[in-house]
Amino acid sequence: MKTYTIIIVFWAAVCLTSCSNWLDLSPETEATEKQMFSTGDGYRTVLNGLYKSMGTSELYGRELSFGVVDCISQQYNLTVDKMGREIYRDAAKFSYKTNVLHPVIDEVWSKGFNIIANANNLLQNIQVASADLFTDGESERRLIMGEAYACRAMMHFDLLRLFAPAPVNDDKRSYVPYVETYPNIQANGIGVEMFLGKVITDLELARTLVMDFDTTALGKDMMATANSRFFDKRNDLPSAGQQVNALYKGRGYRLNYYSITALLARVYQYAGKYAEALKCADEVIAFKKPKQNSWDDDKPIFKDDFNGLMSGSFESRKDLRVIPNLIFAIYNGKAYDDLGLKDFFNMKSDAPVPNLFLIKDYSEVFANKDKEDEAKIDVRARYQTYKVGESFLSGKYYCSVDEVVRDQNLSIIPMIRLTEMSYIVAECYARQGDFGKAESILNGLRGKRSCMTAIHIANWADFTEELVRDARREWISEGQLFYLYKRLNANVDFGKNVIRPLNRAEYLLPIPDSQSI
Repeated sequence: MKTYTIIIVFWAAVCLTSCSNWLDLSPETEATEKQMFSTGDGYRTVLNGLYKSMGTSELYGRELSFGVVDCISQQYNLTVDKMGREIYRDAAKFSYKTNVLHPVIDEVWSKGFNIIANANNLLQNIQVASADLFTDGESERRLIMGEAYACRAMMHFDLLRLFAPAPVNDDKRSYVPYVETYPNIQANGIGVEMFLGKVITDLELARTLVMDFDTTALGKDMMATANSRFFDKRNDLPSAGQQVNALYKGRGYRLNYYSITALLARVYQYAGKYAEALKCADEVIAFKKPKQNSWDDDKPIFKDDFNGLMSGSFESRKDLRVIPNLIFAIYNGKAYDDLGLKDFFNMKSDAPVPNLFLIKDYSEVFANKDKEDEAKIDVRARYQTYKVGESFLSGKYYCSVDEVVRDQNLSIIPMIRLTEMSYIVAECYARQGDFGKAESILNGLRGKRSCMTAIHIANWADFTEELVRDARREWISEGQLFYLYKRLNANVDFGKNVIRPLNRAEYLLPIPDSQSI
């Protein structure tokens, strides 16, 4: 039987005037549950608090992005460390129960379930709330409810991916509980298959609830460009002069219809439901910018656009994360300080705390199957990594001395990319035996990243090898590579000619002792 403590955090009401404020919540006041759920503003505040909590260092702000999970996937060279990186060295060695790493893993579990608890509390209240409480009535109530279901599902799913086997190694035992009521301090773990069914149910319901707004002309307009969905800049869109409810701004930072659909594609793929995964991924890829005039060309909403990455030096680049490619991201306006980024990605080789340098065999990451070095042509090597001394760091976390540029780059925490949707479509075709289509998709991705040497895929082994090779470049410091290795039971390059899949002791994080099931 599992027990855990639920801590409810109610975030202060947000300023609704700019992107840097309306998601920049601070716990300045506390309110009783009755007070919080007596107004529409209260519901919005609690929902924003869910997203805010996800961006903390214990979760997607650090440990579930460039931190612990990327150390597990062997992305860094930690052998040069002499101090300050015991947690990450332990993670890279899969020593999950050491005195320094074990508490960090416990925090991932407890913080994740705290978000779930608050989502459940919100859901139980909003399900019986009057539409009259909300500025836009029933449409707004449904939107908030849908996002809450999606937050609950996403957090559950990632806890499953960490603390239970992937379906490929499912032993039919019970692992993580799926908590659907508040409060619930004695939830029992369930099997992986049943758990995934609950995630899918929640996401399908969430998608139905949010589509009332997100699939309208205004809803699509709010997501039509990277500027509109992340920075509320709509100068070139029909809604440019239209004042809208702040809840509808910054849809790229929220689980909207298209990000939920993308998340569903990820979950369906994990569950082995490839037809459903293909359908969802295709829908996201096909999402087009609304036409303003009959002569306008249809333009994809999510796209590979490296212009903001390739211009100027690292000091002046305003798009280190390739924002047009992002479907969903989490916002942390104080990431530089909150996440201690200067202690991980310092521009000095003799920094007081050693940097998270990329693996020693960094050049091998950018070598193709024929051992040709593509680092000088691949935009991900040329513009998303930088050299410090004789080693390389992820340029996605380059800390510019210009605070405005730095904060714009670092406040956006990538969660789901268009690239992943292409990976999913390619894999679905490969599983059908259509290796030609899979090959074409991966070659298309490579070409957009300036890698013009065509790859060739004749069988499943070829496909997984090329998929992993590209993902190692695409997902540097983004926390997704571990899940790919685990889901496919794919080979991991440990260096020194050791290449093999992760074993059970390596891919399965230990459920905290106090949470034993």
